[in-house]
Amino acid sequence: MFQITDIPRLLPEILLLVLALLVLGSDIFEKWGRTPEAQLERVRSSASLTAIGLGLVFVIALLQSAYLPGTRAPEGPIGNPALDWLLTILRNLQSGGPGGAPVTGAFATDHLTMIARLTFIGAAFITSLLCLDYRPSAHPAEFYALILFSTLGMCLMAGATEFIMAYLAVELTSIPLYILAGYFRNDARSSEAGMKYFLFGAMSSGILLYGMSLTYGYAASALAGNVTANDLTQFARIAELASDAGSGAALLTLGMVFVIAGVGYKVAAVPFHGWAPDVYQGAPTPITAFISTASKAAGFILLLRLLTTAFPSLSGGASLADLGGWTSLAAFLALLTVIVGNLAALPQTNAKRLLAWSSVAHAGFILLALVAWAAPQPFDRDQGTAALLYYLVVYTLTNLGAFGALAAITLIVGGDEIADLNGLARRNLGLATLFTLCILSLAGIPPLAGFFAKFYVFMAAWQGGARWLVVVAVITTLISLYYYLRLLKAMFIAAPPSEAPLPAPPAILAAVAVAVAPLIIVGLFPNLILGVISRVQTVAGL
Repeated sequence: MFQITDIPRLLPEILLLVLALLVLGSDIFEKWGRTPEAQLERVRSSASLTAIGLGLVFVIALLQSAYLPGTRAPEGPIGNPALDWLLTILRNLQSGGPGGAPVTGAFATDHLTMIARLTFIGAAFITSLLCLDYRPSAHPAEFYALILFSTLGMCLMAGATEFIMAYLAVELTSIPLYILAGYFRNDARSSEAGMKYFLFGAMSSGILLYGMSLTYGYAASALAGNVTANDLTQFARIAELASDAGSGAALLTLGMVFVIAGVGYKVAAVPFHGWAPDVYQGAPTPITAFISTASKAAGFILLLRLLTTAFPSLSGGASLADLGGWTSLAAFLALLTVIVGNLAALPQTNAKRLLAWSSVAHAGFILLALVAWAAPQPFDRDQGTAALLYYLVVYTLTNLGAFGALAAITLIVGGDEIADLNGLARRNLGLATLFTLCILSLAGIPPLAGFFAKFYVFMAAWQGGARWLVVVAVITTLISLYYYLRLLKAMFIAAPPSEAPLPAPPAILAAVAVAVAPLIIVGLFPNLILGVISRVQTVAGL
């Protein structure tokens, strides 16, 4: 039952909803002129309100988590009325921090949810900065409100602990992204991206829902009518029933396979990736950055919670001799994804499409961390969880920076082909340097954070026993250097079409710098976020 004390635990989600409605409402008071100046004013107003609001929500969530040293509110008064009043507010805020039973049995407010919130809200903040120099359409408030609604859905996905909440959160995340991908209706590629994203998304939602219904059917037959509230749809309750599946094991396994396939579409894992290259290429570049990072991260966190909470007894093992359950399926998907993603990127001539295939390949590395979680004892499964979350955080920052830099290049050059990058270092060294740092992090070059993220995943999988999969992943990582170096060759070696300087849009440049700075800092000092991520314990507690 929902209680008034649960409101602080849902505060970030409530603030996102309020902010989305505020952005929509504030546009009413803007000048609805048809001149380019009036239109730009409306765009800047909506974008600025969204960015400022997301920044405040991020700070509030960070204070609520108490992850920063020195932000935990001390007990008792300190004697100063003003400070005591502020500390009281902070204590009330942190009372809704990580911990406690799931709200109404459907939404967990644990460390996994809190880390996911910070990741998604931070990604949405950077995306809103990337959009400052774009003119979405005649209705900019709707554009930014859709970003906020989708972010709200991602937060709910990360904390979902039962099927109905998970499915509604997936739809709340996906539907705004379908619209955003095809928002430029006069652009044929954008319209095509929106339609393809919608069609593949609708199919994946149907597959996901079918898998949930099969699992629900198994739970109903196992309980034989002894049901209370949302007992049949809770992940933890399903895990209890699955531990003694008996004759219903086949139905439960089939439901699990459909659930994995449904979420597999959301994270663009092979063979469910068919939509990704076309959608990433056709969507507005800032939205591509958002879809390829926050949306993918939300899908993986939902998959992690589903498999480790609802289906831990069906995991099997991660060693070559003991591969079974959903571990074998995850390992097979990881193998396909790293191979297909990296090989398909080799012949690409469009930089945006190349990064799209790179994103597909990175989904395979994240799946490798999921395989590491299911390793048999005495391997510490929390290492697999930490490796997955660390990779997601680093990948989100890196891809936001890479697509953000490409968005700036597209605006000032007029294209996103690899040839459009020729001589960029001579015309705008700052932008070329930021883009290079993102590319090197994606390639896993030290001392950037991308190197440690890959190393941590490889180490966890190796210790877990999936050594053959690690060998394949390392080989495909070496292959990826070829197409990443093609981008660097174009920027630093190829002759530019002109020697005239290219001034970068300041808002996009600032957003890319915000994304790149942590890649350097975290790469040099990985424990800055590993200490926080290590607080996430294995959900199933096995």
